[in-house]
Amino acid sequence: MSFLIGTIKIIFLLGFLILIHEGAHFLVAKKCKIAIREFSIGFGPKILCKTKDNIQYSVRAIPLGGFVDMYDEGKDLNDKISFVNASKSKRFAVTIAGIVVNVIFGFLVYFILSTTTQNISNTIDYIEPESSSVLQELKSGDIIKEVNGEKIHLKSQIDLAIASSNQESAELKVERDGEIFTVTIPIKKIIDEETGAVSYRLGIYMKKADNTIQNQLYYAFWKTAYFAEALGKSVLELFAGNVTPNEMVGPVGISEMIVETDGVYEFFYLMALISISLGVTNLLPIPGLDGGRLLLIIIEAIRRKPLKTETEAQIQLLGFSFLIMLSLYVTFNDVIRIF
Repeated sequence: MSFLIGTIKIIFLLGFLILIHEGAHFLVAKKCKIAIREFSIGFGPKILCKTKDNIQYSVRAIPLGGFVDMYDEGKDLNDKISFVNASKSKRFAVTIAGIVVNVIFGFLVYFILSTTTQNISNTIDYIEPESSSVLQELKSGDIIKEVNGEKIHLKSQIDLAIASSNQESAELKVERDGEIFTVTIPIKKIIDEETGAVSYRLGIYMKKADNTIQNQLYYAFWKTAYFAEALGKSVLELFAGNVTPNEMVGPVGISEMIVETDGVYEFFYLMALISISLGVTNLLPIPGLDGGRLLLIIIEAIRRKPLKTETEAQIQLLGFSFLIMLSLYVTFNDVIRIF
């Protein structure tokens, strides 16, 4: 039974995110009157197939992606145009639509979840009585704006900045009555005697945010922006060589995380994370991803003439080959980690 429930969770989560991503490409393409051959969820052999208005709708056996197959040749296809003959603005809109929808969906899920939980602000509630004299300089109502140079909007950002600092103190920029001042306070390192787990504290307790719609929108926005920024930095670290592909998680690893979610909140929280991840990673300027196609459109706009069809096809093929090899490598590492 647990295997069946896990399988349903994987299919629903990944299938839905693929649906809204490819659905966005599809709907914008139709709005731009671009001719479409097929709209598919999944790859490989067809399981279900239906044709309507000369468009084939299909569900395929491997639910790890999807595609919208648009015509690439011909200027007049039943009063529609092919993708390559559409204007640059229309091609740009079709290409970026999936990215935008994934990020917006993640934001909406964060917003809905924030209505069921208590958001914690970056405004100080009180200081531990036995804290250092330096810490006692702070008082209730002070707003922490930066920690070690990192701008702060969420309490979780404070926690991460402290945990990742590897220092005995932290530099805080604090706002009080509209004025900003800087204070350096010690970091408390706490080691759990039973597990050996290490945690860090400042001795500061933050206020709970009021449960207003404005606050819920505010925290949903910054959670989305913060995760997207962190993901973007991780990608840059990967290309800089500071993060190895061994640390990446592929479809198998993601599926394992989905199966291990406990409860509705955790399931949809992970759904938001994966949706934003799909949006951000698809923005990468790698041929085979939406970002790669956006880059080619931008290059065409700069050159004031399109690339040769054969050249673009070769670039896309090179990108797909790279992505397939990377996917196989990451999947292999996922399997090794599990077993």
